[in-house]
Amino acid sequence: MNVNGARFQMLYGRDDWARCTTADFAEAESAATQPLAFWWEVFASPMPIPPSTLPGWDPSRSEITLQPQAIELPATLGETPLSLDARRPAAADRHGNVYRVADDAASLRVASTEGGSEAPFWPAEPADCTQTRRERRLAFETHQAAQAHAADRYLAVVVSEDDYLVAAFARGDLRGLMSFDLISGGPPLETRWPAAVPFEPFDLCPRHGGGAWVLDRVHRRLWELDCTLAVVNSGQTALPLSAAVVDDFQPHSGPLREQAAVQFPAGLDLAALSLPVHDPIAIESIGAGTVLLLDRDAPLQRSRVVRLRREGSAWAADASQWLDALPALAHDMVYASGLGHTAASLTEPAPPRLFIASEVGNQVHAFEVVDHDGQFALRAPAELYPLRRYGGRALVSVAGKAHYDCGLGLPRWTPVVQQHRQRYAAQAVFVTPVFDSNELGTVWDKLLLDAAIPPDTAITVESRAGDELSGWFDGESQPAADAQVIGNWLREPVPRLRASGPELPWLRREAARATRREAGAGTWELLLQQAHGRYLQLRVTLVGRNGTATPRLRALRVWSPRFSYPQRFLPALYREDSANGDFLERWLANCESTLTQIEDRVANVQSLFDARTVPQDALAWLAGWFDLALDPSWDERRHRLLVRHAMDFFRWRGTVHGLRVALTLAFEPGFDAAMFEGPDPDDEGVGRIRIVESYQTRLVETLVAGAALGRAASDDGLRNVVLQSLWTPAEGNAGLVDRYAAWLQSTASALQQMTPFSLAAPPNTAAHPDAAQEWNAFCSAHLGFVPSVGAAERSRWQGFLMSRYGSLPALNLAHASAYTQLAQILLPGAPSAREAASQDWQEFCARSDGARERKLWHDFLARRYRRIERLRSAHLAAWPEFEQVPLPDRLPATPAAQTDWLQFERQLLAMHRTAHRFSVLLPVASVIADPYRLDERLALARRIVELEKPAHTVFDVRFYWAFNRVGEARLGLDTQLGAGSRASELIPDAVVGRAYLGASFVGGAPRHQGRDRLSLEC
Repeated sequence: MNVNGARFQMLYGRDDWARCTTADFAEAESAATQPLAFWWEVFASPMPIPPSTLPGWDPSRSEITLQPQAIELPATLGETPLSLDARRPAAADRHGNVYRVADDAASLRVASTEGGSEAPFWPAEPADCTQTRRERRLAFETHQAAQAHAADRYLAVVVSEDDYLVAAFARGDLRGLMSFDLISGGPPLETRWPAAVPFEPFDLCPRHGGGAWVLDRVHRRLWELDCTLAVVNSGQTALPLSAAVVDDFQPHSGPLREQAAVQFPAGLDLAALSLPVHDPIAIESIGAGTVLLLDRDAPLQRSRVVRLRREGSAWAADASQWLDALPALAHDMVYASGLGHTAASLTEPAPPRLFIASEVGNQVHAFEVVDHDGQFALRAPAELYPLRRYGGRALVSVAGKAHYDCGLGLPRWTPVVQQHRQRYAAQAVFVTPVFDSNELGTVWDKLLLDAAIPPDTAITVESRAGDELSGWFDGESQPAADAQVIGNWLREPVPRLRASGPELPWLRREAARATRREAGAGTWELLLQQAHGRYLQLRVTLVGRNGTATPRLRALRVWSPRFSYPQRFLPALYREDSANGDFLERWLANCESTLTQIEDRVANVQSLFDARTVPQDALAWLAGWFDLALDPSWDERRHRLLVRHAMDFFRWRGTVHGLRVALTLAFEPGFDAAMFEGPDPDDEGVGRIRIVESYQTRLVETLVAGAALGRAASDDGLRNVVLQSLWTPAEGNAGLVDRYAAWLQSTASALQQMTPFSLAAPPNTAAHPDAAQEWNAFCSAHLGFVPSVGAAERSRWQGFLMSRYGSLPALNLAHASAYTQLAQILLPGAPSAREAASQDWQEFCARSDGARERKLWHDFLARRYRRIERLRSAHLAAWPEFEQVPLPDRLPATPAAQTDWLQFERQLLAMHRTAHRFSVLLPVASVIADPYRLDERLALARRIVELEKPAHTVFDVRFYWAFNRVGEARLGLDTQLGAGSRASELIPDAVVGRAYLGASFVGGAPRHQGRDRLSLEC
């Protein structure tokens, strides 16, 4: 509804246009007034003849057009029509090699994929190695010369789905099949047909699941062979080959033993079907148990396609209409796709067509195979597929594409290519359904057409309006399909192309046809002149004057009621004269249309603030409200998603998920808006962008509190201690001292085992110049790290005491100690009874130097034990509060205290030191990707992360093959198993002369897993 209260009714899309009719019910017979849906979706067989003014439908553009007409290429003067004697069957394997019967029918030839050069295939040349053996003078010769499997004539060939080339041959009166293994190679396996069974193969086609279908044109028989070339006996009679024979040797008692009679299937009799076949000349398989036969009726010069379906042992036959589109008798057919034919979408392959060549040989005619509710028919689209120098040998499917033999001498297998030339009917007429305004006496305002009307084409509109309908209508629901407005058709003015585009305010670009005046594309408008009444119908005529161009109509909108300026704003004097008043009404209606569009934009300004409805031109303006800069390389969908979820995007900003959202938006076109809602486990799936925080990487195994104390006791009450590669608290102080003594190649004494192990490196002396280095190496090997915080805290404590007392005697006097060297001063293991020593420790703990590690240690203990009493019990120390517990500078006494220290310094501190570091891992499809593109991706990722990361963090950006390193992989996050270094995407393509064996990748089809063969990787 616009600001003046007017509404529009629209026809848009196939379902709406299909409700239109081809003519007026009141002026034509009922057979000619079918809805357009009947003609566009008809599945009748034979197909009815459509009216000459039927509009066409273009599904790729969703537009109604003139009816496309097939282009018939005339026969070339002086050329002889093709005959079936020129047919030479051919077939292609999965690699694109084409095998055919030679022109003399005495051999088989093959055309390779590379270069298309043709060579003999069978019989092999030379037939044996006699000449080679004679030249080499071998000591051993064969006892009998090899006999070649030669044939007088080859009748038909086919490549089965399991990669066997099956050739039907004739050798005198003998008929049979040769089976060539195209995977393993070698001579063919010959299968002879029983002489008592009539068999004259004319055409072969592959059978679903392996095997072949055999068409016998002479005897009008159809044979089904399984993957072992055995005849499938389904719904066929049997021919006796030999009678039952009584065995010479019989048992002493009991029934007689005899050999059963030998029978052979007689094949499917095509002449005895419910739908007799006249002259079958070609066969194609379109599914399991379903074949198509190309049937000819030579006396009447017509052709058709018969479909045979086997369901169990029963056969059903139905035929298409006689193919009037063929200019002559059919010659051959193939079921495949043609080059140049566009699919419904870019991701789907082009649908197959049934291509039929006639005896003229200048083109193939494409037919859509229609199977609707078991009803079979062929529909001929208006597509042109010319043939150049077609030899008439065969039509063959190569890699799913239709090919033909080009050339009379040496044929070259050329793909069937569509020429995008169209010829259209001169005129198309349709009548719209009844539009209902729900108000008597309505003045219908205007008609707008989203259309393209190129030069030499036109669209004319007629209307009729009234308050009464013919046909059923109960006054509440919609009018019936055959309802008609009672009235006469009135010619309306010629539509005018609007310069400002559609009348709908803020319409998105993909919904509005861009105005291009030179092509006549845009929104066309006309003012309805005398359309008064509740109901309205339109009769639209599409006209093309040269047969090569067509008007294209996408949408039709009818507005009502008209907002009358004379009635609202002018005195009644201007309406007294009906003729002049009507002219003024229509003249001011043009002004009203322009002004209303401006008012609509003002009234619907809220659409500018919604990312779903704002025009694309204003999308960057709306993003500026959030201080967002839209990347011009993104598609419109991602722009709208970012603006629509801007608040969610800022809510996650500075987090790992926020970084992942920003990177996924930039690098993944199929971005899912659900990512704005929060993290999901699938966000780190295969091939997705990953963010690895450095603190999550583990250089050593995790130590769980209380899990490594080794409290399991044996029967005698002794604690079992299992030595591991790294020291655990279960071994205690003595175990660590023993390890250190063994590292120094000595033995620890009992006193050394009782003395707490120092967590500070010993000084280097003349006797031991590498003592500190040895201690560091030992700690790295047996602890997994080098302790440092305790030694640093001890140094600060020593410096604090010396700064306060100045000398060791003064310190000894105040603390009642007996230190002779500064190195003897250790961190307190328990609260001191001396007031001065206790006061000094409290003041030291409050100092700022070293406060970071000290505070982390105190927080760690407070979170674990919650109350100081629990700490005292576990550590066997009487500290009054957590803030006075010193960092260990020697191994604690109790296992619980040892576990606390080990977890804190080996894991918590290591994680805390790297908490501000992270890595961004970008997926790479192949190592042979363009290095310039990879550099651009890295640079873009760095810019995005620099903008979205927290200010204090440090990062790096890498590609996928650098992320799953042993010792740093996160369990469950980076440990996805695959082909590893043998994955094809991580191995470059092999280049002859530069590739190394085992270090390059050779592409090709997947490994063959046949019924009787297995391909092995070498």
